[in-house]
Amino acid sequence: MLLYTVQFLCSVVAAFTRLVRALRKAMAAVLCSPPVSVPAASTASSPLSLRRTKVHPILSVAVGDASKEQQLFAPAVDAFAPCNGSGGVVEQIESTKKAARRRPSMLVIPVVPEAGEAFYGVYDGHGGRAAVDLVSERLGKNVVAAVLATTEPQEAAEAASSSVDATAAAIRAAYLATDSEFLGQGLRGGSCAATALVNGSDLYVANLGDCRAVMSHDGVATALTSDHTAARGDERARIESSGGYVSCGSNGVWRVQDCLAVSRAFGDASLKRWVISEPEITRHTLTAGCEFLVLASDGLWNKVSNQEAVDAVSKSNNAGRSSAGCCKELVDMARSRGSRDDITVMVVDLKRFPYRRMK
Repeated sequence: MLLYTVQFLCSVVAAFTRLVRALRKAMAAVLCSPPVSVPAASTASSPLSLRRTKVHPILSVAVGDASKEQQLFAPAVDAFAPCNGSGGVVEQIESTKKAARRRPSMLVIPVVPEAGEAFYGVYDGHGGRAAVDLVSERLGKNVVAAVLATTEPQEAAEAASSSVDATAAAIRAAYLATDSEFLGQGLRGGSCAATALVNGSDLYVANLGDCRAVMSHDGVATALTSDHTAARGDERARIESSGGYVSCGSNGVWRVQDCLAVSRAFGDASLKRWVISEPEITRHTLTAGCEFLVLASDGLWNKVSNQEAVDAVSKSNNAGRSSAGCCKELVDMARSRGSRDDITVMVVDLKRFPYRRMK
C-alpha cells in the first residue's frame, strides 16, 4: 500500500512539473515580441561634434578625402557600394526575394573631427527596425545635448576609468531618455548599442547588450565593454532578484524569460522589468599607446576574438589599406567563419585625438 502511495505521489509531482513548464513557455510566448514583417538591422551613427555651434549630426561620413562624402555598407551578398543615408542610417534595398529576407548589414567609416571631440555609435536591432532606427537617430543627439548642458568642471586628477563624473552621468541620462522616447511610442522590438564619446583626452565608452568596444593599445586588444547577456552571473542574479528567470536552451544559449539572449537593451517593453536600459559606462585616458577603437555588433564578435580584430586592423594599416579596407577585412573574416548575423563594424583612429602625457 505504501509503495502505491509513493508511486501516485511521484506521478502527481511529474504532472505538476510538466504543467509548470508549459505555463512558463506560454508566458514567454506572450512576453516576447512576436515576429514582424520588417527585418532587424544594425546601424552605425556618424560622429557628432560637441561644439555648441555644431550639435547636429553629420548626415554622411567621409572615407579618405573629407571633401568626398559617402557611406559604405556590407550587404548579405558581400558586395560593397556607396549609398545615401539619413542620420547615419543606411537603407538597403535588394533586388531578389532571397536577399530581401536577410537582415541588412553595414559598416561606416567615420570622420574624426579636428576639434578633438566626437561621438560614435554602433547599434544592433532585434524584433524589427523601429528601435534601431529611433536609437541611431536620437541617442547621439541626446548624449551631446546632455554633455553640453553639464556645467560641472572636470579635474584632471579624476581620470580613473572607474570614476563617476558629470559627463558619465550625462551619458547615462541620455541613454535612459532615449529608451523612454521609444517606449513612449508603444512600438515593439529593441536595440543594443555600443558608443564612444571623445572629449579631449578622455574617452567615455557605454554599452547595452552585446555590441562591443575594443581598443588597441600598443597592439594589445583591451575590451572596454562587457557584453550584457543572460549568461553573465551578475546579470542572472539581478534578473532573478527582481522576479524573473533565466534559462538555457538546447542550443546552449541563455535567455531572459525563455525569450531574449541579451539582458540590457533599448526597448523590449514587455521585458522591461528585467531587460533594463541602464548602461555600463567607463572612462579612459587617451595616452600615446592608444591606437584605434573597434566598435562592432555581435555578428563580428561571435566569430572573431578581440585580439584577432586588433591584429587584422593593425596589419591592414601597416599595408596602407584604407579604413574601409580594414572594416571590410573584419566583415569578410566573420563571414568566412560562418557568421550569418548582421555585422556592423566601425574603426576610430584615436591617434588623431589629443592624448595625455604620462609622467
